[in-house]
Amino acid sequence: MNLRAPALTIFASLLLTMTAAADVSDASKLGANAGAMEYCRDNFMTDDDNGRYALLIAATTKDFGNVAEGEDKAKALLMKKAAEDGEYLGDPLDAGRCDSVRKILLTQYAIN
Repeated sequence: MNLRAPALTIFASLLLTMTAAADVSDASKLGANAGAMEYCRDNFMTDDDNGRYALLIAATTKDFGNVAEGEDKAKALLMKKAAEDGEYLGDPLDAGRCDSVRKILLTQYAIN
């Protein structure tokens, strides 16, 4: 039995609860964005969105990779994992939320 996965899930849930009340760091947002784009692509992508998701995944993964090692990287990794499991900054990722996050990131990364 793999005990790391449940422990990571519990720790991520605790971190998400703590960050809901506090400001979320930029590193955590980068992790959440990278994970959300993967989750959204895998669960809600349409044929029209395929190219956009590919570009957003590349851009957000690159930014996530640039987070310095240490506490920020750990937070970013936990937020990324939570988003990959369908929870984005404390809220569930559904089709509407994925569409909203995707549109914001398209603007942020100036992807048409």
